[in-house]
Amino acid sequence: PTSISPEIHRVSPDFPRSCPHRHMSSTQGSSRCHPDRSLAPSAMSVLVIGAGGAVGKRLVAALSARGERIVAVDRAPELPESLRSKVTHAVTNADVRDFNTINRIFKRHRFVHTVWNLAAPLSVETALNPTVAEQVTVNGMRNVLWAMYEARIPKIMFTDSIGSFGATAPRDDCTARWLTEHPLQDPGSDYGRQKRAVRRLLHEFWRTGGDPRWAVLPGVLHSESAWGKGTTEYALEALLAAATNEPFVCRVNPEVRLPMIFVDDLMRGLLSLQDTDARSLREPERGYCIPGFSFTANELFDEIRLHVPDFKVTVELDPNMDKFSRLWPDTLSTREPRDDLGYEPRVGLREMVFKVLMAHRERLAAQI
Repeated sequence: PTSISPEIHRVSPDFPRSCPHRHMSSTQGSSRCHPDRSLAPSAMSVLVIGAGGAVGKRLVAALSARGERIVAVDRAPELPESLRSKVTHAVTNADVRDFNTINRIFKRHRFVHTVWNLAAPLSVETALNPTVAEQVTVNGMRNVLWAMYEARIPKIMFTDSIGSFGATAPRDDCTARWLTEHPLQDPGSDYGRQKRAVRRLLHEFWRTGGDPRWAVLPGVLHSESAWGKGTTEYALEALLAAATNEPFVCRVNPEVRLPMIFVDDLMRGLLSLQDTDARSLREPERGYCIPGFSFTANELFDEIRLHVPDFKVTVELDPNMDKFSRLWPDTLSTREPRDDLGYEPRVGLREMVFKVLMAHRERLAAQI
């Protein structure tokens, strides 16, 4: 069974279960689908779809800092100014829902060793418009995988979410393995079901010789001034409100614990997953949780008040955010990413609050 609707399924060609042109072998982790492995690594690029998003901008910066050539793809008419000097090529006004657009990008940029597909709405955005979200998340991934298959590019990186876990999932030390071992569990939301559909597409890509890898992300915390409509984003809103001395309206139950991660740790975890030799990836379907730290909203507010003693909070629950926060796990397992990827989180709640508040205050001071 599949959660992909017939209407969306018709938009792009069905992903092949066989390999008629023998672009890829059926051997796990095969490199037969690479365009030309005689090229030096420095001549190959990383292609980042969704480069202008909160995670995409940080990923591009991290890749650029270590000397990677980057093809940045985004739906916006232009990349943020901070990214333009960091990328080798920029492709803007690119919609992952349009197969012809994606296919042209891969035909033009064939010498790519890794693709990151970050194009997906957040949890609340998905709940507000699940049809568009499915077109972007599921059909967009199908378009990307088909274009990669034709271009003979094997490695695809996907950011899954704690939204994939439903009410029957463990509350503590959740693993990506649990998702592969319980493929029929109900995540309890369109957001989670769409992530599950993407994992099925990635599994088919692996069967044709591709090298798909996916990371289950907790809530991502950063010091940017803007973000999308998600559930864990309540923490970002609270920190910005504190930095601007504004009262904050909390939309989640303040006693519900959720896993989060500071963006610097996230970048280390994601790059570790990209870089690790396939033979060292022992988890099923090469899926890994990228853990950070967990806290309740009340614990966050207590920490904020060490810097802003008169920080005021009221609680007005948002139905979607309240539902999602109760479904999702409390903590993520650290063992698998530590053993296989060599990754462990470094930033905790106290340091995160300090870093984000200071960044907001510096930005606000520069505007005066």
